[in-house]
Amino acid sequence: MIQNNMIRRIGNGIAAAVAITALSSAGAATITVNSNSDTVADDGQCTLREAVIAANTNLASGASANECVAGDPLPIVDSIAFAIPGTGVQTIQPTQTMPIIIESVVIDGYTQPGASPNTLVIGDDAVLLIEIDGTLMPPGADLFDLPNGGSTIRGLVINRVLGTSIFVGLSTFASDNNLVEGNFFSTDPSGTVFLGGTTTVIRMDGTGNTLGGTTPAARNVIGAGGGSKAGTVMLQGNAGVVQGNYIGVDATGGAALQPGGATNGIEVGLAGAAVNMLIGGDSSGAGNVIYTSNISINIHGNGSSDETIQGNFIGTDASGSAAIGVGNTGINAAEAPGILIGGSTPGARNVVSGNNVGISVSSGATDVVIQGNRIGTDLSGTRPLPNVGNGILVSAAGVGSTIGGVNPGESNTIAYNCGQGIAFGGGNHWPILGNAVFANGGLGISLSGNGAPVPNDDGDADTGSNDLQNYPVITSAVIGSGTATISGTLNSTPASTFRIEFFASAACDRSGFGEGQTFIGTTDVTTDADGNASFGPLSFPAADNSEITATATDPDGNTSEFSQCAGPHDHLFTSGFEFSCSG
Repeated sequence: MIQNNMIRRIGNGIAAAVAITALSSAGAATITVNSNSDTVADDGQCTLREAVIAANTNLASGASANECVAGDPLPIVDSIAFAIPGTGVQTIQPTQTMPIIIESVVIDGYTQPGASPNTLVIGDDAVLLIEIDGTLMPPGADLFDLPNGGSTIRGLVINRVLGTSIFVGLSTFASDNNLVEGNFFSTDPSGTVFLGGTTTVIRMDGTGNTLGGTTPAARNVIGAGGGSKAGTVMLQGNAGVVQGNYIGVDATGGAALQPGGATNGIEVGLAGAAVNMLIGGDSSGAGNVIYTSNISINIHGNGSSDETIQGNFIGTDASGSAAIGVGNTGINAAEAPGILIGGSTPGARNVVSGNNVGISVSSGATDVVIQGNRIGTDLSGTRPLPNVGNGILVSAAGVGSTIGGVNPGESNTIAYNCGQGIAFGGGNHWPILGNAVFANGGLGISLSGNGAPVPNDDGDADTGSNDLQNYPVITSAVIGSGTATISGTLNSTPASTFRIEFFASAACDRSGFGEGQTFIGTTDVTTDADGNASFGPLSFPAADNSEITATATDPDGNTSEFSQCAGPHDHLFTSGFEFSCSG
């Protein structure tokens, strides 16, 4: 009856009023849980269920001593603390969903004597002593539903819940400015043993909700769930933030924490529009460590747009130096416009390695910017952590999109991937500028998608990925004393101006085309009425014995494959690194 009355109160408009409750909780009531039972009775105990009811109704749970005290009315935010007698972990086993949280509240498991938050930059040494075990709950039942804003949940171990552990929002209600930090989900209190299911663990719908944070104490360790149809974390609403968490990764930061079978990590916009979501960030501590066996970050349409993915380790451990497993796809960007993956600052760099495909862009995603990332390498960009397929797979129109860029910090390092560095399965207008692309198993850039170089044609626009833009022909490359002197030609669309980029590499690809390890310079050329242009001699800095390659980008942003190599090595493939592409 209480829960039904609460739902009616939401329907009567209280949800709008509660949105103002992101106020200081100084002087608020502290309701102290002193029992790990799940009863509601005037029996001299304050259970967690009674504490939530007391905070919602502003009534004490009974007249006996040690019952829950009454909460304070809004806009004061009550706190639920813990002082359950006994040593070690105290386990609460609810038999049903907790009462819907109507009035904003702080539920703080770190108040249990002996508990402490994480202090480690890599790993998690939090001591969590309040465990909520969902074994006795009905299948599919949620644990906490937060249909209104301004609540905080921290310092809890939540496991064995066969519904959603925390649902921010409820049904058609959005919920704003909630904070979930410093918890362990779907794991034991050590953070290393998976104790979850295959359902979504956390779902957030609203404005300004935050999962985690930039400090070590804010980190959540979240065992993966969701199967391949729904994510471990589902985001919708506006301006949500997911930072500093381990998702599908245990408290050591180095091992998988998930069930058998396919799991997805963060689903953006699956159940409704998600706008201006920030996953990670470019500030210290903002990046998440995400490994799930299917798709780690999956972005959908449904009105979603303007998502930012920065500073994350996707497929690697928390140091960015080793792969955890082989997930299917690191980042899948589909349908939604305005996606920024990475950025020009060092902190914005994602490491997307150890997956099958690193980044996939498909199904109508536009205005996608991929900059500054490490794809197929470790954090340093110098050692192999290969994606066992392609580094980047493009099958979407690239209107407004860019891979790399012309400004400092915008270059991606795309290396050691077992397939192509950048492979196209469709899509035009993709400028590929200034990147370091080398040591991939296939071509550095493959417009055919299958690793077969596309031959130069008569210069007319073609039907195919990036209009099958012609690559330049380097007719001369003389290298000595740290300088490359380069001449060549381009045959392409008549009366058009093209950006020609030049690269130096320690070795040529086995195919004889590319790749492009170090960007060394650029020039613009304009074709005549027959589509012909020439360039050079041009001089750029380059290590002696380098191989020189080039790309051409037309005025519409279509970049070619790498040209054939020119230089002293006679197109021989060599490699200074040994790495495995066994998967």
